Amino acid sequence: MEATINEKAMKAIGAYLERRGFEILESGWAHGTDGVDFIAREEDDLVFVVTEVVEDRGGGFPEEKVDRAPLERVAAAYLAQAAGSADCAVRFDFVSMIVIGDSRAFLRHHRNCLSEA
Repeated sequence: MEATINEKAMKAIGAYLERRGFEILESGWAHGTDGVDFIAREEDDLVFVVTEVVEDRGGGFPEEKVDRAPLERVAAAYLAQAAGSADCAVRFDFVSMIVIGDSRAFLRHHRNCLSEA
């Protein structure tokens, strides 16, 4: 069965994160109705990564619409059950991707997307 565009994009985003030094701990982690696409470790940070993938239709990158409350609930639930994550900084990242063709895409990585600065 051939992978969907979204499945291919998620695989590519995971590979991108790993090339940047992230250790992927979980993919598609959910708690109740809240979820994140990746949970990763980058050095001493535990990073919760939300993604948005669109096909190129000339509209540019998807809007970075990140809702703080569900991400914080997921982080709290994950930290409550994850061994060895008690003493770390927590960060939230947003990765958006425009799929241009079968083997081409444009990716933008917004680190610490909930930061006010």
